[in-house]
Amino acid sequence: MTNILDFLQYKNEKEEARILQLFQKAHSLDERLDALIETKHLHVEDHKLFLAFLAYLEEKQIEPQQLLGDVISLPKFEFEARYKMNWGQTVRLAVTFLTILRTNDPDSYQQFIR
Repeated sequence: MTNILDFLQYKNEKEEARILQLFQKAHSLDERLDALIETKHLHVEDHKLFLAFLAYLEEKQIEPQQLLGDVISLPKFEFEARYKMNWGQTVRLAVTFLTILRTNDPDSYQQFIR
C-alpha cells in the first residue's frame, strides 16, 4: 500500500513540476497548455481550494479573471510584486480554473486562453 501512495505522490509532484515549468517558460499559451489542461484530473480538494481562493479575492476586491490572466501573462516577479501572492500557488489555482472552464464552457475557455 505504501508503494501505491508513494507512486501517487510522485505522480502529483511530477504534474506540479510540469505545470510550473510550462508557466515559467515565456508565459505562452499554446497546445502544450491545452494538452495539460485536458489531462488534468480535478479532485474535491481542488474545488474547495479554488472556492476559498475566490472568496479571498472577493474580500480583497481583486477581479478573479484579471488575476488569472495576469498569472499566465506576467513574469513571476512582476505578478508577485503586483498582487503580493505566491506565484506558484496561483498557477495551480489557475490550472484548476482552466480545467473547470474547459469542461463546462469550452467557448469561454478558448476565448480566455487566446
